[in-house]
Amino acid sequence: MEHRQSAELYQRAAASTPGGVHSNTRARSPHPIYFERAEGPYLYDVDGNRYLDFVLGNGAIILGHGNPEVQQAVAAVIAQGLTTGSETRLAVEAAELLLQQVPTAEMVRFANSGTEAVMHALELARSATGRRRVAKVEGAYHGWDSQMYVSAWPDLGLAGPSEAPQPVPAHKGLDADVARSTIILPFNDVAATRRIVEEHADELAAVIVEPVMMDIGYVEATREYIHELRRITKDHGIVFIFDELLTGFRVAPGGAQSHYGVTPDLSTFGKAIANGYAVAAVAGRREIMDEARPGGSCAWVGTFNGHAVSMAAVGATLRQFEGSGVWRALQERMTYLEQRFARRAKERGVDVVLRGRGGNFHWYFTAESVQDYRSAATSSTERYQQFAKTAAERGIHLAPGTLSHHSLTVAHEQEHLDAFVDCL
Repeated sequence: MEHRQSAELYQRAAASTPGGVHSNTRARSPHPIYFERAEGPYLYDVDGNRYLDFVLGNGAIILGHGNPEVQQAVAAVIAQGLTTGSETRLAVEAAELLLQQVPTAEMVRFANSGTEAVMHALELARSATGRRRVAKVEGAYHGWDSQMYVSAWPDLGLAGPSEAPQPVPAHKGLDADVARSTIILPFNDVAATRRIVEEHADELAAVIVEPVMMDIGYVEATREYIHELRRITKDHGIVFIFDELLTGFRVAPGGAQSHYGVTPDLSTFGKAIANGYAVAAVAGRREIMDEARPGGSCAWVGTFNGHAVSMAAVGATLRQFEGSGVWRALQERMTYLEQRFARRAKERGVDVVLRGRGGNFHWYFTAESVQDYRSAATSSTERYQQFAKTAAERGIHLAPGTLSHHSLTVAHEQEHLDAFVDCL
């Protein structure tokens, strides 16, 4: 493929923007690709090249790029001139729709990004409990706040033993004291997690978990692990938070909490709830959410919260989720992809396994059973990069990192999945 205009844009961008990108995950070698439009399962770059997209805004696109219903709803709001700083009927309707589809939650409030939503959820937990510290799982990414961007893809040489992982700040820009206050839990290790939580129970405001670890690909929690976390947090008065920014409306209708049959105290949602428009949400128990009421003990402000364009996108997206047809379509595609990929791997004699559900998926070049970050890290970087190189040459857009995550939309057809599998 010819990338002359992308190369030229990179030279311009690098002079005004660090690395020529506005998120480091978009960096590519020798330069990023600059896109100008999208439709259905496809992206189109400034050089006119078409790419079959499996990145999909880190899972934010669930209905396909440029979904007509969402675009029409957004266009109608733009035509009215209403943007931000006001409450709207659209926000009321969006909140009602989300709560209808997440029956475990009683109240919801909107924010603008996943990082913001997680920060708000932690503040609510501190306000409700009077405690300060939080616990998270090793390898999980919950945004770039100093208390959360800890032990996300950590250097295992610094991370300590698997049964007692140590906090590893992600970079030097974090508040090191805050970062090192975070308690790290080993994913899917019930006994070690129980021991660590009980040891710190009196100082823990919250335990936050991705019920499926998506930022290391696709690694599901065992039911025993999730239910034990729910039991022990309830016993000790710790706020239990599900980070459903990636799993929400993909793992199951109603979120991963519906799939696991667990009711967390708070949950964060984002990504797919607006088919790519900028929005996130915190939902959960009324008595905890009510901490953020005007005059309450926990502040929650933001000029762009409930932005009219985003609220229109949320409403138009969530209405299409009603009846679970979207989820069934995604799961049918996911089942086909898993089976077809497994056959191809067997034919090629390659140690690789693809896992996924509801359109979220990833694949690991390892013979080891992947149960957590440390086992996921055994996946061959060399084999992954070779696969990604082949895909790029065939016009397939994948994430560059070995431990990334990928997605499908209802706009992907069987022929698109076959093209992906044929890269193996």
